[in-house]
This record gives sequence, structure tokens and C-alpha cells, in this order.
Amino acid sequence: MSNLWSSQMINASLNWASISGLLLLTLWIPALFVSLRRFDALMRRDHSRGPGQGLSFGLFLINLAGRTIALPLVGGILFFQGWRLDPILQFGLNLLVLGVIFESMRSIRADGRELKRFRRRDTQQSVRQLALENRLQDRVWPWSIAHCLLPFAGIYYAITRRTITPLLWDFLARFAVLLASAGILVLCNFLLPIDAEQIINEPTLTNALWVELWIRSVVALLVVLMNVVGGVLPVRAAIRRIQADAQRRLAASA
Repeated sequence: MSNLWSSQMINASLNWASISGLLLLTLWIPALFVSLRRFDALMRRDHSRGPGQGLSFGLFLINLAGRTIALPLVGGILFFQGWRLDPILQFGLNLLVLGVIFESMRSIRADGRELKRFRRRDTQQSVRQLALENRLQDRVWPWSIAHCLLPFAGIYYAITRRTITPLLWDFLARFAVLLASAGILVLCNFLLPIDAEQIINEPTLTNALWVELWIRSVVALLVVLMNVVGGVLPVRAAIRRIQADAQRRLAASA
């Protein structure tokens, strides 16, 4: 019975919902590329800041999160779990997704036209010199956070800056923090064991159980913060390192 229930939890079949999921996943590929290019252009120190730039940049960050994170997430949910909806709801959802896709295509094309002026400037320099100058123009904190949160941002940065240092430091730091997090959670479960059936069946919880639940919640929050900090600070140090290296190389070639 449990095997049958598990097999029904993940089920992919051809229906209106799964088609909508595939369309969103297809749109995610060009949206991710254009969004990373646009983020790259805005994160250069020589980027001009006009009136209303703060509000415009805030809206861009919301758009960026929708393109890079929400699109694959919603697409995957619809593809694997859309069969739960009845056919009428699937059809209505498909129409809604088509509207989102058409609106997103207009926004992606507008960002592509905005990037043309950066491409014209970039074609006037060699690839190596352009990569070194881009390192010096990078804003460190936004790129450090992007490595932690945005899909494939580290790979994009490694290709465009011709360096693997931030990506390597990011991978090693995440691996070390993941091992530490797993150890902390295992130790917490060993020292503060909680019976899930007891929590569900008992109408009122004892004071000792409440204290254990609060301690486990605080530990879980600290683990999440540790993963975020462990994913950002090493990348920041790596970007600072490659910026200093780029400055030395450009000074030597001048």
C-alpha cells in the first residue's frame, strides 16, 4: 500500500498541466540567459544611475527571481503534479500559462535590445582584456549573493570572467557547510528525540516538549543562516581576490 501511495505522488503524464509545465521549462532557458546578462550589465560599477533607478532595480530583482527561480519551480510542479487537477482546471491553467509566456517574451525581447549597447562596447576589446576589466567593474556583494541564490550564476560568472576561483570556492564552502549542517541536525535529533505520533495524537503538549520544539526550531534557523553565510562570504573573498589579480595584470600590460 505504501509503495502504491509513493508511486502516485510523482506521476508525469501528457495532459494540459504537464504541457504547461514543459512550456514554462522551455521558456526558462532563454529567460535565464537574458536575465543573467541583464544582471551582469546592471552590476557594473560604470552603470549610470538615473532617476527612479532604485525602484526600477527593485522591480528587476522581482522579475529576475520570477524568471530564474519561479519558472522552473512552477514548471516542475505542473509537470509532475498537474495530473491532480481535473481537465477543466488544467485547460484554464494552460490558458493562463500561455498568457504569462507571451507577456514574458515581450519583456525578454526588451531586455535583449537593452543589452545591445553593451555588446557593441564589448566587441571593441579582446576577450581576455574584457574579462579582466569586467572583474574590476563587478559589484562584489550582489555577485556573491547571486552565486548563492541564482541558478547557474556561478557558471556564467566563471565563463564571462575567465576564472574558476569563485565557483570553486563556492563549491568547497557549500560542501563543508553541508557536512557541518548534517552533523548538527543529526546531533540535535540524537539529543532531542521527538515522537511525531505523540505530537499528532496528544491534544496538549507538555512544557518539556514545547521547549524541545523551540530549541529544534532555533537550531534549524541557525543551520539555514549558516548555509547562507557560508555560501556568500567565501565567494565574496574569491571575487576580491580575482579583482586584485586583474588589477595587477592590467597594470603589467599597460
